[in-house]
Amino acid sequence: METKHSASDASCGCRRHAHRCEHWGLWLLAAVLGVLYVIGKRQRPKIRFVEEMDTVSEPEEVQAWMTVSRMPQFHLMRKLLVQHALKGRLTARVLDVGSGVGRLTMLLARQPQVTEAVGIDLSDALVHQARQTAEEQGIEARFMQVDAAEMPFADASFDVVVSAFSLHHWSNPQQVLSEMRRVLAPGGQAYIFDFRRDARPLFYGLATVIAHCLAPRIAREHGEPVSSLQSAYTAPEIAILAYKAGWPNPSVSNKGPAGLLLELKKDEC
Repeated sequence: METKHSASDASCGCRRHAHRCEHWGLWLLAAVLGVLYVIGKRQRPKIRFVEEMDTVSEPEEVQAWMTVSRMPQFHLMRKLLVQHALKGRLTARVLDVGSGVGRLTMLLARQPQVTEAVGIDLSDALVHQARQTAEEQGIEARFMQVDAAEMPFADASFDVVVSAFSLHHWSNPQQVLSEMRRVLAPGGQAYIFDFRRDARPLFYGLATVIAHCLAPRIAREHGEPVSSLQSAYTAPEIAILAYKAGWPNPSVSNKGPAGLLLELKKDEC
């Protein structure tokens, strides 16, 4: 006896197969998120963990910084920080503290209202790379090898001070914040963006996977980006540091899954 299968039977079979695939896909996603959560929970410290790091000096280290700085999330962060820092300003002299390979400083220098853009970093190798890139691209930005705790600038030299992903590296953050206040002109503002240590466990889990599988070799050797998260501050901690450095009304807000923004304004008088 010949058995006939209708088109509706085939269609039902396809739907059942698709439903089973979707069902298993959801279970797989839940399992992956669960594993990342458990890993992240173990990696997230309650107190700040600081690992002493040498100043970037080797060519391979500089190239790793260049690679990381090109990532789209950091590019987007720089654009948003520039827009925020220059909002409402017709002219601005800008200082970038912990400028690294100089991408934030050079982006600032391209803005029409910026009359001067200076980037400072403790690493001579990173400063050299930033100068080279600026020269190749024809960007008028100045880069200096400087200890941010002892800035060689006169009082009230800048209208805006910015810093991105550098705060957790400072050995004396209170002194750096005090120096920022000194070099800012009356009415000037500082904007400091960094990781925050109390990021969600899922983000720590993802950062751990990146540190072991996707980061440049030299970054993996230092445990990045997990080590940066673990050595970062929480919003209350950095607010206290800013207050002790002489800023009467520091404003700190969490940004995204793992960032924070410290906003400081110097009085007009």
